[in-house]
Amino acid sequence: MNNKLLIAPVVFLLVTGCGVTDVLNFANANFRVENTTEFTICGIDISDLGSLTIPQALTIGEYWLQGECPMNFNLGLGIKNPNVGTSGLPKIAITLTSLDYDVFMDTIEGVEEDTVQVAEGLFTGEFGIGDDGEIAVLDLGIDFDGFQIFGILGVDGLIDLVLAVGGIDGDIRDENHLGRLQMFMIPTIDTPLGDMTWEEGFWVGLDWTDGS
Repeated sequence: MNNKLLIAPVVFLLVTGCGVTDVLNFANANFRVENTTEFTICGIDISDLGSLTIPQALTIGEYWLQGECPMNFNLGLGIKNPNVGTSGLPKIAITLTSLDYDVFMDTIEGVEEDTVQVAEGLFTGEFGIGDDGEIAVLDLGIDFDGFQIFGILGVDGLIDLVLAVGGIDGDIRDENHLGRLQMFMIPTIDTPLGDMTWEEGFWVGLDWTDGS
């Protein structure tokens, strides 16, 4: 398990009689790439599109000739709290207080993937994750110049990629859609035991992971 810093776990152990493994599982969170919304490329909102018109494709081509390709979207990071009172431990609500992240896109479908870093960011604040088992979705605003992807895929390949990730089918949970988005992140959550940080960071994709 990556380094997870726990404050005051001894008190918890004494009170509950739990082992160290129980504490680590108790003070935890699970993450996955949940969805994308409000995806625009070169000023064109593709969120409700399954294909582009010829004028829209020409607009993207014009940007490409100028050496730029602005992209903007909200990346929904799903966060789930496993502490819902079903494992013999009490329910607790947890709070995400910091998230240092990089965003990557797979420019080639299938086994021989070519993953390109497209953005980075830092979330600070307080984002609560309740104890009811519901998935909390943190929207992260992603802005980047996709020209580096343009250089790999060309116009047609880039359009296919953005429609898969951000178009009308952009919430399909498979390798051809949201599977082409990945994150590497270092989160910090606040728990009744204190702050917990995954200092070494970990990868997040389609499937739930707790960074272990």
